[in-house]
Amino acid sequence: MTRILATTTLALLLAACGSDGGGDSGPAKLSLSVTDAPVDSAEAVVVSFTGVELFPSGGGDVVGFEFDPPLSIDLLALQGDNSAFLIEDADIEAGVYDEVRLIIDTENASCNNLVAPFASYIRIDGTDYPLTVPSGGASGLKISGPITAAAGGRADYTIDFDLRRSIAERGATGCYNLRPVLRVVDNAEVGSLFGTVDPALLADSTCTADPVTGRGAAVYVFEGSGIEPDDIDGTDPEPLTSALLAPVEGGGLAYEVGFLLAGDYTVALSCQAGDDEAATDDEIAFAVTVDVAVEADAATEQNFTVTPAP
Repeated sequence: MTRILATTTLALLLAACGSDGGGDSGPAKLSLSVTDAPVDSAEAVVVSFTGVELFPSGGGDVVGFEFDPPLSIDLLALQGDNSAFLIEDADIEAGVYDEVRLIIDTENASCNNLVAPFASYIRIDGTDYPLTVPSGGASGLKISGPITAAAGGRADYTIDFDLRRSIAERGATGCYNLRPVLRVVDNAEVGSLFGTVDPALLADSTCTADPVTGRGAAVYVFEGSGIEPDDIDGTDPEPLTSALLAPVEGGGLAYEVGFLLAGDYTVALSCQAGDDEAATDDEIAFAVTVDVAVEADAATEQNFTVTPAP
């Protein structure tokens, strides 16, 4: 298989993209961004991207973009409807690409031999720890498409990193593995979800979250309506994504979930999300569970109150 490599220097831009049409001839324009479903315990999760590869459906030439210098992106800064460009308005051959690979600058040596600064790292309690991405610098992080690029048109896609399900410490070595749970969505087909959370819902004696800051609580989003919510444990039902709570001016708490494909979802609030370890089955409780319909190119409001609104 022939590999075509285009070397590109790209500025780090924070934006939310949207798809639009174009003509019917010539190359397609592709924009590819990253966003994040957050994790509780870290202040930063910085990943150094060195390239992107697109694999055409049915075989053919691999389209590659190399970032020189690498793009170092703090994924925790990209919550809710925020995203950062990896590729912006790049010319590619029209067609369908059934796989995307993200190439990562990652630490490969023994944890005992690593010295800061690290190419990719996680910051916990003010200390940076090396972040290892197995195969990230070799075969890359693989995401199934499809990405469809029409001749003369514009394609805008976003890759969602679910950090809550992706990061684990390598024993007691001081290193962390990033085994990303990834999904790619067409920005022309997505909407967002937002709302407020009554702090009284976090004040129960069974809650482990802070009712003032919201730390330790999260809103979980499950595909389909009528789902009985469960923790992250590797068995169904697994949440599609999640969102942390944040204080708002004047008091109270709020959340936002971006890049949801149009459809029906079960949305659940847990005040014990800080106890949810991805590698174990944790008996966390959900205070309120509601069904929500998300529409494309629209922001849907769903508030969590002591007495849930219908």
